[in-house]
Amino acid sequence: MSHLSSDPIFPICDLFSSIQGEGTWSGRPMVFLRFWGCPLSCSWCDEPLHKDPNARIEMSIGDILKKIQQSTPHIPTVLLTGGEPLAVKELPQLISSLKKTGKWLAMESSGIGYDIPDGLDWLTISPKKTVAKDKMLRADELKFIVGPHPSDEQKADINHWAANHPNVWLQPVGDGDIPNPQATKTALELVMASQGRLRLSTQIHKYLKIP
Repeated sequence: MSHLSSDPIFPICDLFSSIQGEGTWSGRPMVFLRFWGCPLSCSWCDEPLHKDPNARIEMSIGDILKKIQQSTPHIPTVLLTGGEPLAVKELPQLISSLKKTGKWLAMESSGIGYDIPDGLDWLTISPKKTVAKDKMLRADELKFIVGPHPSDEQKADINHWAANHPNVWLQPVGDGDIPNPQATKTALELVMASQGRLRLSTQIHKYLKIP
């Protein structure tokens, strides 16, 4: 695609519509704008496209708006995800442009990268390492990814935020397209012992075998 020299260019690996399968908005139709690249290298990451050099597509704001308008003009909600959106310096410009089209904007981030831009309607922080307190408190929901045997440090972090944030979810790591059985058992035990302060995120889109 050709771009004007003044247009910021965004590394994108996917742009599609589906339902949200995780957390608070499970079941809600959304346009998923997935950024390419992430400063982290989680061994269990279930989004391999953002690491694949062949999957990187360079798109301007105009390209992104045009594709959304052409493919899914009837869906009012856009989720910025990744990869890692906060690794994209020009993200505030894209958010401003999307808001001008009337979209309801959500973002999921590990919390690693630049500051959280203004203009978001919903923010999910899914911490993979220590995240600044102000970013955690800014989030509308927190989502911890839980393995079969979470460390004492992670369990302490989960317990801390369960007591200090109103919307905390635990999501088991996956084995391909299904949750890891032991991770699911561990997450469920933590949820059941939390006196209602934790909730279980089950990635329903994987059960339905949709994107």
